[in-house]
Amino acid sequence: MSTKNLHIGIFGLGTVGTGVVELLMKKKDAPGNYHFILEKVVVKNPNKKREIDVPSDFLSLNPDDILNNPAIDTVIEVIGGIHPAKEFVIQALEKGKNVITANKALLASYGSEIFNKAVENRCYLGVRASNIAAYRIIESLTTSPSKIEKLIGIFNGTCNYILTEMEKKGESFSAILKRAQEMGYAEADPINDINGYDTAHKLIVLLGISLGYFPPIKSVYTEGINNITLQDVLFARELGYRIKLVAIAKREEEMLEARVHPVLIPKEKWLARLEGIENGVEVRDEIGLEIGMQAPGAGKYPTATAIMEDLICISRGRGLFFPPRKSSITLKPIEKIETKYYLKFHAVDKAGVLAKIASILGDYNISIESVIQKGKGDKRKENEMVPVIMLTHRSREDNIQKALKKINDLPEVEKNPLLIRVEEGIF
Repeated sequence: MSTKNLHIGIFGLGTVGTGVVELLMKKKDAPGNYHFILEKVVVKNPNKKREIDVPSDFLSLNPDDILNNPAIDTVIEVIGGIHPAKEFVIQALEKGKNVITANKALLASYGSEIFNKAVENRCYLGVRASNIAAYRIIESLTTSPSKIEKLIGIFNGTCNYILTEMEKKGESFSAILKRAQEMGYAEADPINDINGYDTAHKLIVLLGISLGYFPPIKSVYTEGINNITLQDVLFARELGYRIKLVAIAKREEEMLEARVHPVLIPKEKWLARLEGIENGVEVRDEIGLEIGMQAPGAGKYPTATAIMEDLICISRGRGLFFPPRKSSITLKPIEKIETKYYLKFHAVDKAGVLAKIASILGDYNISIESVIQKGKGDKRKENEMVPVIMLTHRSREDNIQKALKKINDLPEVEKNPLLIRVEEGIF
């Protein structure tokens, strides 16, 4: 069998780019008599001290050394951000080059345009590294004749590490976040992780490649973990749950639910058992087939490995199918979802307050499954606030929000009670 070479140009030599170069230098040969040949790496500063020793003639400041080099047939984009990453990706596709990207923010914002450009120019577009929690099942999501019915996943290693350590170590959110930054599990500015944006981007990409529809970012309800306290983590455990930040998609005909927020998951469920930086996804399609995957959710090598998977697919002549959007899809407003709820109030520890809260919930057809009230009995001070935890039966979101607004007006209850939704998972 004859040998064919893949000539590779890389934009970016940060954490992920370094991992890719390391793997390319270790594994130049791909299955099927293909060779991976690194031609050029475009960086901002070629003189920067790096973790890996890359010969200076491989480095360049000029994007044209990749884009206008006819010898380079495959481009890897790992610089992140929207610009100039978008311009590099579009130009590479227009020149007939295969593209592999780890850039979930770019794909979430311009995925439809980029995929269509790849199809138009008959190029391979590799996106496995945009969501390493699901990279081994992306091909099945794109090629299956049956569409997603439900998807639920933990897509952010930073958040999963923080929530796991809070439960295990009994430490505060801020203390665990600081340690995560010191260990390299969280960025210096972790807002995209802890506010849920990173997870939302990954969900949008998965929906795009499986349904042919990239929901607008602003239309995906997104809530982070920054309001979760150690108290909530411990109360959840007492109720038989663990708190996780998840992405959820549910499809009924042409109605699509797409949301990102913390949830309580029963502790015996598979997703609840994922700890530390581990990520995972569960998917059920419309004919009842269930698939799942688990993978590390942080670090250069997991992402670099996903990029290598796409290189191998190119070497084997496999394409990444992009399904056409055959009909309109309507996004379901968060107000119309139905689920169980964890509610936390801080209320005056005296007789009758709990009854008032329960009465308002009842007015909106919300029934209570269980209650934890941490009163101090005879030791309480006058008008002292104590936590009251309620787990509801299945209810509508709009009814819950209306009830919370009424409860918020009670003089015996502190403002802004906490709501966390409950999910059962698939497995």
